[in-house]
Amino acid sequence: MTQETSVTQETSVTQETSVTQETSITNHRATDTNAPLDDGEPTPIGHQATTWAAHADISARSALVTILGDTIAPLGGVVWLADLIELVAPFGFNDRLVRTSMFRLAAEHWVTNERIGRRSRYSLTSFGREEFVNADARIYRRTTPAWDGLWTLVFLQADSIPDAELVRRLQWRGFAEMTKGVYASPNSDITATRQLLDRLEFDPHPPLATARFEEAGSITQMESFRATSGLATAQDGYRRFIDRYRWTQSKPVDDLGPSDAFLLRTMVIHDLRRARLHDPELPGALLPADWVGDQAMALAGSVYRATTQAAWRWAETATGLTVDPFDPNLALRFTSTT
Repeated sequence: MTQETSVTQETSVTQETSVTQETSITNHRATDTNAPLDDGEPTPIGHQATTWAAHADISARSALVTILGDTIAPLGGVVWLADLIELVAPFGFNDRLVRTSMFRLAAEHWVTNERIGRRSRYSLTSFGREEFVNADARIYRRTTPAWDGLWTLVFLQADSIPDAELVRRLQWRGFAEMTKGVYASPNSDITATRQLLDRLEFDPHPPLATARFEEAGSITQMESFRATSGLATAQDGYRRFIDRYRWTQSKPVDDLGPSDAFLLRTMVIHDLRRARLHDPELPGALLPADWVGDQAMALAGSVYRATTQAAWRWAETATGLTVDPFDPNLALRFTSTT
């Protein structure tokens, strides 16, 4: 099987908490990680950031993946370790935790490490760059392509345990289990599904088919579909996201200083990412009216646009790098595609 560590995979709670278990950021861990960070009036952003980073389900490694994709990649994808430590210092991540986390990311082939004298410099690998380009399309934009009503079906052996990696990759592409061993997706066509099976070196291929269903919307209400598609999980995640950042709509955030703007933008993108990566991205015809995912995306886009210029000033000051204003991926962040 090929080496792939998807952005989706890195969000598992067991994986994310391992670094925080090694080196505690603080002696306090929030007991309710789903609660808003504020009770009415927001606390100062710096305090919110350290409280956020101290949550049991947040690790330095996970936060650094967000920062590498959201900030470092547009800055060129290369950063000195000392500068990265300075960049994330307002979160309360100490030097050792950042070093340990980056060492792990290098072992997972996200970055390479180069020693120059007594200094360390990290660069995104081709794998890492490709993952972040894919993540940009997944996290910052909600695609609503026209749907022809066709579903792609993958038939796994119902009487055996399916390959866990294959199931995970199918779910990432919007496949959900309709009935035992039968996975269906309105998003992935036959060609793309075959390419996935080839890349995973899955041989022989399971049988594939296309189908068109009457009353297709009822499929998304099937318990097995909702449980395996991620739709219910995404819906809950979007609601928590809105509860946590609703305050930004009543309190201006476009006048934050560079450090605070960077902290808020990073927290918003990280928390949005965790909800977005569970979203099966169903066609609009299959979604409930007033889909909460659209509301979460609108809220995130509002905060991103209000904070991004000041956030880039903090990132450029900390790293000595300059963002490319012509980066096509930046231009597409929080734009709609159809």
